[in-house]
Amino acid sequence: MEKIAVDYRVTNALMGRDFRLTGTGAQLLVQDCFGILMARNHTAAFDLMRESRMWIISEFSMSFHSAMPFWGDRVTVELWLSSEPAVKVYVDYRILHNGTEVCRGDCVWAILDIVTRRPVPALPLLEGLVCGDAVQSGVHRHPLQEPVAERFRSVYRTQASDADFNNHVSNITYLKLCLGTLPFEYVDSRSLVALDMKFVHETFPGQELVCSVSTSASDDNWICTVHNGDGELCCRAGLVYSERFTESDDYGNLEIRKR
Repeated sequence: MEKIAVDYRVTNALMGRDFRLTGTGAQLLVQDCFGILMARNHTAAFDLMRESRMWIISEFSMSFHSAMPFWGDRVTVELWLSSEPAVKVYVDYRILHNGTEVCRGDCVWAILDIVTRRPVPALPLLEGLVCGDAVQSGVHRHPLQEPVAERFRSVYRTQASDADFNNHVSNITYLKLCLGTLPFEYVDSRSLVALDMKFVHETFPGQELVCSVSTSASDDNWICTVHNGDGELCCRAGLVYSERFTESDDYGNLEIRKR
């Protein structure tokens, strides 16, 4: 299989208040890495726009195994197409720190016609890429548990800064909204160990989003639904937390000090 590996540093834009890479930051790195692979194949978003086509992401899943890398740490994103693309493009990835995997996951992409909003077969555009069968999580479908009872709710009016290159609300905005609807005291005392996002309906800047977070049958397992102001379902998400990972407080040996 054709695997791309890109090195990054954890910057302040990717870290949380504990100075460590966040789930949102990790997903930003993964999507950047996918963009680099597509750019090398001349099928980046700006390449497709000339053909009146666009990339969309329909879902992604991630799992986290340990305390995340610290500010300034070097991480490597490895990413590859894990099956021959048809309409859906299945992508698997993992994030390494000092050669150790700290995160793994997969995501699903598709190419749409900008005018008709209908899917375009991806294989003719991606036939130059070698695909493999190394599926990180063992499956490409991640069913979400059913919600039991709503616990938290938030309302957010999207802004111009939420727009992506397709001029609709970025998938990262939905992720931030879901993560941000849980109480601060709760997320501050736990570690995120898994997340699943499934996107259903596009939203545009200026529209209102309502996020409902419900309990599921399992403790520390939350189901999120996001609707727009018209009541249309825009996305669903599953978030799983655990007791905080053990974190080193030895800040005298930071990677950033060795530059």
